[in-house]
Amino acid sequence: MIGFQMARIARERPGLYERWRQELWRLFEQGAVRPVVHGEFALEDATAAHEAIVSRSNRGKVVLRP
Repeated sequence: MIGFQMARIARERPGLYERWRQELWRLFEQGAVRPVVHGEFALEDATAAHEAIVSRSNRGKVVLRP
């Protein structure tokens, strides 16, 4: 899934955005959709996590753990 225009859709077509949002959460709750996690970083390693995002080397979510 790519969410590059979701903010625009939310602004310009809020009804459509809401339907898609509800469907996405339903699929997530059913286990049909799972986010891809590139890596998990300790909060102390936030600099490394940020570097992964800025360098665009991540292929998925970057997660910070307390």
